[in-house]
Amino acid sequence: RLLPEMPAVPRSRLKACAWTVLDVTLLGRVFVVNPALWLGEWLFHASFLLVLIRHLRYFLDPVPGWVWSFQTPGLLAGYFLPLPLIYIFFIRLLTKNEKYSSRANLLLLGLLLAISSIGLAMYLAFKPDLVGVKLFILGILSFSPQPLPQSLLFLAHFLLVLVLVLLLPSHIFTAPLVMFEARKRDGALHGVLHDPERSD
Repeated sequence: RLLPEMPAVPRSRLKACAWTVLDVTLLGRVFVVNPALWLGEWLFHASFLLVLIRHLRYFLDPVPGWVWSFQTPGLLAGYFLPLPLIYIFFIRLLTKNEKYSSRANLLLLGLLLAISSIGLAMYLAFKPDLVGVKLFILGILSFSPQPLPQSLLFLAHFLLVLVLVLLLPSHIFTAPLVMFEARKRDGALHGVLHDPERSD
């Protein structure tokens, strides 16, 4: 028989929120599906976050102290970032699940690898004018265009980042909400199946 819908319980909602935070920060659902992929994905996301925080110095003026405190960890993460990307690429190639080895996923991985490799090349050997880079970025944010830095590598880096943003699937931005709803459904189903007062 059909079971009536049960009203949301604040305690279960709080539990769903806690599990959602763990899902987002630790990629728990990826671990359940593919532990080998989870390792690479978690290392990539942690490294990528540190690199993004390091790059905030080009977008903020003045630069907050906490951003400066992340410069060394962000630099080390930038050196490391290509490794988990290569690892993920091979894991996705070896998996038989189309969801994880689709052309769209491989394209995103290729873009990220190209962006991180160009970034390393600029830092190690072909340094652009960082003052010019910051003025260019701040000019875009303030709608007062500044000259483009005279660096082909920076131009390639910048354009690839724009392409990456355009190609990012929308589900990435709604992932916390989707995971929260999934956790609520799991909790409600578990409650129904284990309720001693209910029987068919």
